[in-house]
Amino acid sequence: MLPILLLSLVGCGNKSGDDTSSSNDGGTGDTGAMTCDPVDPPCSDALIADLGLQRDVVSDGAVTTVTDGDDFVTTIDASAGGMNQAPSNPWVYVRFTAAGAEKLKIDDWSSLADTTWDLGLRRYLVRTNGGDSGPGCVGAVALREDQYADITAVPAGLDVSTDFPSDDFYTDDCSFIGDSSGLADSPNLVLGQWWSYPGCVATSMIPFLLRTEEGHVIKLVIEQYYAVDQDVCNETGAPGTDSGIIQIRWRMLQ
Repeated sequence: MLPILLLSLVGCGNKSGDDTSSSNDGGTGDTGAMTCDPVDPPCSDALIADLGLQRDVVSDGAVTTVTDGDDFVTTIDASAGGMNQAPSNPWVYVRFTAAGAEKLKIDDWSSLADTTWDLGLRRYLVRTNGGDSGPGCVGAVALREDQYADITAVPAGLDVSTDFPSDDFYTDDCSFIGDSSGLADSPNLVLGQWWSYPGCVATSMIPFLLRTEEGHVIKLVIEQYYAVDQDVCNETGAPGTDSGIIQIRWRMLQ
């Protein structure tokens, strides 16, 4: 049993897992104060087993960030030793700041009690620090009807404190909930719509709003899983090469 200090049992926002499809109308949304307290993932033992969380080893995957106009572009080596070795390799943990994204040197078991990270990545899986994935208050919402470039603010009517669901892939009795990809051991993650699987990991280019652990809101879109020939995968279903090299375009909105 993982020895994590039990914190206040207050939910982090909305855990319904529902998607929000909302065109950006230039509204400011409801940017009320954060309302959740940290809480241990309720199924930590199952989480360790199901997602292959490693103890006392930190990922050596590099995280680099450059600027592109008003955007940050962050590249994360989440290859984890390749497809066959990934289950025995650790996740990469990243935090978003006003100066760019940074890698945090924490191991998987520590991530279950650590509120400093925003995203954990390994291969095509991207966890948010909240709900069933971590103790934090990170949540996200998909804006399926929008293009990344057109999003300039939190849409009107979207409450930052309550309308950003956290990862929710366990039932109350800790039974695993998979996504719709058909891939084994792929949990139903709140950012899961960034990819589809037509025979390779294709980028959907669906933009998301992410509420960070510090209460900021960023817009992001995951542009790349293959360092080479991502466009070939997207267009033909044939895999590119250098998989697990995730590229995120993002901008802080508030």
